[in-house]
Amino acid sequence: MSQETGFVDLHVNGHAGVDFLTAKNPDEIRKATRSIKSHGVAGFLASLITSEMSDLSRAVKLIKEVAVSQGEDEAKILGFHFEGPCLSHERRGVHAPNLLKEPTPTLVSQLLNFPNVKMITLAPELPGGIEAIKEISSAGVVVSLGHTTAGRDIAEKAFDAGAKAVTHLYNGMEKDGGLVEVVLEREDILFQMIVDDVHVSRDLVKKACDKALDRLIVTTDALAAAGLGPGRYPFGDMEIEIKDGKALRLDGKLAGGIGTLNRSLEILEEMGYSQEKTLPSVTSRPLKLINAGR
Repeated sequence: MSQETGFVDLHVNGHAGVDFLTAKNPDEIRKATRSIKSHGVAGFLASLITSEMSDLSRAVKLIKEVAVSQGEDEAKILGFHFEGPCLSHERRGVHAPNLLKEPTPTLVSQLLNFPNVKMITLAPELPGGIEAIKEISSAGVVVSLGHTTAGRDIAEKAFDAGAKAVTHLYNGMEKDGGLVEVVLEREDILFQMIVDDVHVSRDLVKKACDKALDRLIVTTDALAAAGLGPGRYPFGDMEIEIKDGKALRLDGKLAGGIGTLNRSLEILEEMGYSQEKTLPSVTSRPLKLINAGR
């Protein structure tokens, strides 16, 4: 997959009304992959949020079935991104509190046993978090920190243990905390960020890009509602409403993205970052992170 063939998005929960966790059949998955492709994305990670292990297994099996026989009109499924279940209660966002778990060795090996797992988002401050990072990293799977209360000390330990990135910088963490500082300081760490004028203010985007544009990976955190207009749509076991350009849970909590990578690049250009400099953030860099740039 080359830069000429389209973008790469490491964080896609669904598209065109289809949620990857609750999709019922291969046709639904293909409806989503075609919609993703129509928005300029050549390849992506199917992101599955915190859920029951049985639901996770069913979703993985269905998506894998589609991944082995995709057409030219579909965005290529490059693997899986598990966002959870090892996340902080305080920073869980819309993840179900009753399904959050600590990263025990048993749970980690269950997650690693799934086929083609490329990335796992976890909170390193949880009991056993640092050990889990070592285990996951040594299995060749990317650990990305997210939905976390981690400050500077834990962040340093996590990155030293093998974590390579953060999931949606500034979201699901303290915006001006030690974790953000460490990410922007450390030249060995990549950061994923949602650039859609909703999740992160332009001031904060500028702060990160001025310091580390060469380590940016832009993601959409796209929901089932992406590619559609206003209305209500599924997200795991929740219902999401699209209103005024935002995806909100019915209680008003921000629940993911409905933007496009094309628009992200336009926003960055409006802010003074040329597409020549930002293009790697949606092409070669995400492929390199998940070691798929072959």
